[in-house]
Amino acid sequence: MEDILVVDDDIIMREVLKRVLEREGFVTHCVASGEEAIEQIKERTFSLMITDFNMPGLDGLELARKGLELAPHMPIIMDTGRISPKITRLAKEIGIAKVLSKPFLLTELMKTVRDVMGTRREWAPSAA
Repeated sequence: MEDILVVDDDIIMREVLKRVLEREGFVTHCVASGEEAIEQIKERTFSLMITDFNMPGLDGLELARKGLELAPHMPIIMDTGRISPKITRLAKEIGIAKVLSKPFLLTELMKTVRDVMGTRREWAPSAA
């Protein structure tokens, strides 16, 4: 089982990501802040972290920096509604694997997760 950490201050986004990822068989842990994420990273190993960029306290870039100090091999996907060349450049410099622009399709998210984690499972939305 692969554990994924989802970090977003928006409860609806956390719940949507959790539902989609768990439907695909991932164990998904959700937290509302960068500070909570750091505590989780100290306690367990994650196969991937998906984080929002714009959050109170630690933003996604600072969280990625600190997270990679604790878990250097953990890939990170960051999503943002304010994508820019500067954010993309900083993300790459820090070591973030991929930046997704919000809103994104769930198929795009799952393709990104598969690519970043190196898995090759095909994903299609399940019937609700």
